Amino acid sequence: SRAVRGASMEVSLYTYGHSDVFFERFGHIALAVRDTSRGKDVAFNWGIFDFNSSNFVMRFLTGDTKYQMAGYVTSAFNDVNRKDNRSIRQQVLALTPTERGALVDFINWNAREENKYYRYDYYRDNCATRVRDALDYVLRGKLHAALNTPGSGHTWRGETARAYGDMLPLYAGIEIALGRRADIPLSQWDEEFLPEYMATHYAALALPDAQGNRTRFVVLDTMLFTSTRTPLPAAPPTRVPMAAVIGLALAGLVALLADAKGKALRIVLTIGVVLWYLVGGLLGTALLLAATVTKHVAYMGANTTLLVLQPLLLVAAIIVPIALFTRRSTTTSRGIALVCAALSVIAVLAQLVPSLQQSSGVVLAVVVPIQCAIAIVVARLPTAPS
Repeated sequence: SRAVRGASMEVSLYTYGHSDVFFERFGHIALAVRDTSRGKDVAFNWGIFDFNSSNFVMRFLTGDTKYQMAGYVTSAFNDVNRKDNRSIRQQVLALTPTERGALVDFINWNAREENKYYRYDYYRDNCATRVRDALDYVLRGKLHAALNTPGSGHTWRGETARAYGDMLPLYAGIEIALGRRADIPLSQWDEEFLPEYMATHYAALALPDAQGNRTRFVVLDTMLFTSTRTPLPAAPPTRVPMAAVIGLALAGLVALLADAKGKALRIVLTIGVVLWYLVGGLLGTALLLAATVTKHVAYMGANTTLLVLQPLLLVAAIIVPIALFTRRSTTTSRGIALVCAALSVIAVLAQLVPSLQQSSGVVLAVVVPIQCAIAIVVARLPTAPS
């Protein structure tokens, strides 16, 4: 029976700190089962993927990345993480023998070839949530019932920015890509997409037993290894002031180049505006696709950034630079520059509407001044003769 088999088992949660590799910034987690009757100690890992798998890049872009689970000798798995200078925390869980037996049965079922693959989701279905869900399954929903309470104000955007704040290209991409749904405060249950929060929650958690008495979920909590790597910051970076300085400085540069004499500076301005609109239009097109036809829609949809970065900028990349280079505007060039600027201003005004608020101030602070500066410069140009 499960109770008999589980009597010789011990179940531990192993939490591993973050790495410097970009796809390991959230940390990692494994669920280990030590069976003294068989002399085995296996750590089960739900975070395995293969860069060389077919269509990996396309699957990644569309949110259809294929991950799998597998088991490793616990000591060897820990040695790999220790050599990678990742902190290792072991928490022995207070599961009953029956629950331990049920957990192993579930893991064995999950390890079958037809069951071990799943569609990875950074926030809702990753290596940590898979462990959480397996434990909740054998606990018959007691874990979800205990953790389905307000969290500490963390959001998907904030936690991702905290992890990637020192990787500026990735940080910028995150701020652009995530929509309003990424700003909803998470419950404790949802916070457990991050292994560190799972370990913190479980350390303080007490669950009711069969008699209704509350017992601690973690019976032994040990730091096996402490990394010398700089820890992640406690809060996401505050970069709106810096972004505003960059946006205003670039807007001022547009104005200076527009008033400057000489063909060379006119060429610099023209090339700069072409690149600005071209990059913005490509990003806007990617955002539109991500928010409508990919599986990222849960956190990239409902994105007001589409007001400042949108496919219309690709048209502007052709028409507006011609006006700047020739120093003659047309109704079309003035109109399209004005529309792009007006949409960016609307994105700012949308922040005044509670249902439309989005924590994308970094993007707005950079983009809005530049869009407005270009529109003003084009509006000031003499009208081309008809």
